[in-house]
Amino acid sequence: MLLVLLLAITFMPVASQAAIAPYFVLINETKLPFSDETMPLISGSDIFVPVSVLAGLQVWAVGSDDMDFVRLFRDTRYIDFHTGIGQTRTIDQDGVVLNWPAARRLGRRFYVPLRQVSDFFGFSFRIVDVPRDIIPERQMQVLRIISGSEINDRTAVGMNRAAIRESYLEHFATPPPPPPQPPETGGETPPTPPIEEEPSPPDYSEVTIHLSFYDISAGSAEWILDLLELQTVSGFHACFFVSFDDILENPGLIRRISGTGHTLGIWLQEGTIEEYHNISALLFEAAKVRTVIVSANEAQEAAREVAAAHGLIFWESAESLVDYSISTMAAITAMFPRESGARRNLLFSCSEGSVSMLPGVYSYLRTNLFTVERITEMVVPTGRST
Repeated sequence: MLLVLLLAITFMPVASQAAIAPYFVLINETKLPFSDETMPLISGSDIFVPVSVLAGLQVWAVGSDDMDFVRLFRDTRYIDFHTGIGQTRTIDQDGVVLNWPAARRLGRRFYVPLRQVSDFFGFSFRIVDVPRDIIPERQMQVLRIISGSEINDRTAVGMNRAAIRESYLEHFATPPPPPPQPPETGGETPPTPPIEEEPSPPDYSEVTIHLSFYDISAGSAEWILDLLELQTVSGFHACFFVSFDDILENPGLIRRISGTGHTLGIWLQEGTIEEYHNISALLFEAAKVRTVIVSANEAQEAAREVAAAHGLIFWESAESLVDYSISTMAAITAMFPRESGARRNLLFSCSEGSVSMLPGVYSYLRTNLFTVERITEMVVPTGRST
């Protein structure tokens, strides 16, 4: 089984000749935290970076449960790293074995070769000296990874002057001596203050989220199915609303959706009962599936009336549609209800925007323990009372 990994990943130790380089890391003009979680790994002449660093460039990591496989992907491009015993291959999306330095593992972090990954995804990077007026005590360096930024290195470093200096002092400055202790008086020893535990992530297991998709002809439905299959350990299944053209042009994909445990619904573009019957007949011909679940966007009012008149189950789209042209991860997660017993349907188009953002959505769902329920004929649509 596979799962989406956006941050640290547990792996076996890396070869001892590699060393963590105390570099500050900038993604374009944004300084990342100065810690072992972000610092690059230097091995010979190669620079490796933790996969978590690449998330700032919309490059996501997907790995296996047994931690011997990782895929990096951005939009519709991906590369695979096989790191199991006897395997250190890197393979592109066409199945070509790439002559790259083997990916590295260190403690809880997984590292990939920066030069090759940057070339593959269209980034660039540079090592930049930190000016002595920022850190006069020793020469420090910045690893700057760039994607489309027009700001030069000197300006980018200068924009982070205070943060770089603060990080340096926090990690390298000599700590002050402890304050003098009062002489012993023979009294009781003051109690040791309790150790504060890190707060646990919220538990929204009483909140139900439905996942649904439409417009599978947009070209990214195969990728979305791949991502959903990686979530089988979390039990994530979705409903795919399909139109007449979707089925006509992608019968094999329709069969794959049904065969992998997802629900098929009908996407009405005209909102008529004749359209429903035509799509229903073609769906049965393609995948031997019948469904009474329908949804619509432009024809929503007509589709709702048709569903009510003919015993169909209508799922609203107006309040559940995720618009990636204006949405950020914060905007999407703000759509999630928090009240116990609440439900929400999230309706995504099968677009490159969905592919780039879904790993973050899935990670948020898992981390916060939301219940993800598949839409079926037995589930009351959101927005309707039970």
